Amino acid sequence: MATTTLRIPVRPAGATGAGRDRRPVHRPAGGAARRLRHALGDDWAPAYLFVAPLLVLLVGLIAWPIAQAVWMSFHNVIGPRWGDFVGLRNYAVQVQDPLFQRSFVLTVLFTAESVAVKFAVGLSAALALHQLRRWRFSGLLTALILAPFIVPEVVTAAIWRYLYNPTFGGLNATLQALHALTGGLIGSVQGLPWTGDPTLALQAMVAVNVWKGVPFFTLLALAGLKAIDRELYDAAAVDGANAWQRFLHVTLPGLRYVIIVETLFSTISTFNTFGLVYLITGGGPGGATRLYALRTYELIGSLRYGQAVAVAMLMAPILMLAVVFLGRYMRAGQRGAEGPPGLAFRVLLALCGPLRLAVVLLRRTFWALNALGERLVGGAGSALLRRLSGADAGRERALRRAAGALLVALPVAAIALFELYPFYWIAITAFKTNLQVQQFSSVFWPDPWTLEHFRWLFSESQFWTWLRNTVTVAIGATAIGVSVSALGAYALVRLRWRGAGFVSTAILLTYLMPGIMLVVPLYQVFANLHLVNQLGSLILAYPTFLMPFACWLLMGYYRSIPEELEEAALIDGANRFQSWYRIVLPLTLPALMAVALFAVTNAWNEFLFAFVFIQSNSATTLPVGLGRLIVGDVFAWGPIMAASLVMSIPVVAFYAFSQRFLVEGLTAGSVKG
Repeated sequence: MATTTLRIPVRPAGATGAGRDRRPVHRPAGGAARRLRHALGDDWAPAYLFVAPLLVLLVGLIAWPIAQAVWMSFHNVIGPRWGDFVGLRNYAVQVQDPLFQRSFVLTVLFTAESVAVKFAVGLSAALALHQLRRWRFSGLLTALILAPFIVPEVVTAAIWRYLYNPTFGGLNATLQALHALTGGLIGSVQGLPWTGDPTLALQAMVAVNVWKGVPFFTLLALAGLKAIDRELYDAAAVDGANAWQRFLHVTLPGLRYVIIVETLFSTISTFNTFGLVYLITGGGPGGATRLYALRTYELIGSLRYGQAVAVAMLMAPILMLAVVFLGRYMRAGQRGAEGPPGLAFRVLLALCGPLRLAVVLLRRTFWALNALGERLVGGAGSALLRRLSGADAGRERALRRAAGALLVALPVAAIALFELYPFYWIAITAFKTNLQVQQFSSVFWPDPWTLEHFRWLFSESQFWTWLRNTVTVAIGATAIGVSVSALGAYALVRLRWRGAGFVSTAILLTYLMPGIMLVVPLYQVFANLHLVNQLGSLILAYPTFLMPFACWLLMGYYRSIPEELEEAALIDGANRFQSWYRIVLPLTLPALMAVALFAVTNAWNEFLFAFVFIQSNSATTLPVGLGRLIVGDVFAWGPIMAASLVMSIPVVAFYAFSQRFLVEGLTAGSVKG
């Protein structure tokens, strides 16, 4: 069957036509103005005004700290004392360091395994949920599967540290119960040392990363599926294609753009993972989970700042490959981006020649094996159905429908169980007494139920202070992030000005840099601004890491809005800001809601910056406050789980109410390519 590639027709942003020729251009007179337009672009003045807030954040909180960090890597910096200029010595020391070499290999393995599993599970969940979209409770089911994505990182760490506990953890309790119920066929009577065994620890952390990251893949793939024209499936069915063939020749080509973008985003994020591994294993046992970000943190802890930054910068070339490809796809449809690839992109493709050849060989091997598998499995399946139906055509059709329903129900059930299993342990542990937890009694159900942990949380702890601070930071960071991204993305998509490509790449570079590398220079910036121990430091810092995803989403949405609407407003005498504010912005409400949801999630989840920048109890946020309930190796599991439950419920409820805006915002523009 011929491959059918879905292409959503999007009018090139730089195209000229009758509508654009009618647009009045208000240009100041004079030769100087013409020279400026020639040098900077026709829309340079409004473009710079739109993009100015974004540039302030990029330069002040990203570019300057990065430059300072790079300069630091060329010096012998011990704590606050700057020593001699050492050139590349810090880099040479780290390249020869066995600890760095091992951390690099572990990071690559961790990233490859995590992203591959997240992609497979996320796509399976999206396909199943898309088939169940007309089911009455499909919205609730989708919200539950998406819940791990929005749960704060410190809550995720608390859950899985409890589940992995070898003595009274939920996983070993479940394995022991299954062993007893199945007579030893499934499970284990002794349990497993999940994070205590060097051979299991990395895989245990992969499982946590998959649990946390599957909803992101599911969400984007689900939005991409809704953007595929149903007529393509109907045409394929008329041509005799079965469900598997429709998936290969219609679904995958239609999702090509979103698959590339979500995979690159996830690869960069996973490669820079720090918080979860640090909170659960601390890099142990024996360095089995010491990813490169944790190695950087160890060097910071020993005050070897120059070498710490060198470790992070050694990863930059690898991450840069992902950023270049990501930038190419994120800028699709942007003014000036419709032409042939630039020199840098062509050079990168040439350098990746062997990899591209390997991909081609893998594709050919897959299609050969797929053709063989379709004949074997299809023939065996048809024979089995004929035998079960007794050659009754009606019964055979009924069996085929039942098999199709089973193929949808089983993935949803398995993924829902995987995603919701940790929440079950949060809920029951929050209502257990301390004695039940310590004695490991009444394992799977509280007996008796108690509210003592919630009473302590609300009346004796500083929970309400933590909550107020977190809400303040979330509102402030979301307002800044949404406003700046909305203005900047519009300038990048709609206006003609030189430097748009550079700014787009600069935005992506903010996603490249790991937060652990920016901690020291950002701390110095906020210290100079007298914002340390102030919520303002978090309100300013958080939007910078939201911008890559927010700009990508909004750029796609802006491209889906007909430019004729703005042209009509300009003809009527509106300026650029008025046409954006009165015409375009109201039409982008779903995308703005989606960005706001991601911004709230980021502000609600973030742990590292809040932990470093805020030492005052009066300015502590919920994630850090919850982390302070853990004192050394002493875990107050009851209060921790009660706090985790209280932290999770508002965000899950907010997502359950707003998820249709989120999916609509993704579907309308950014997943189309």
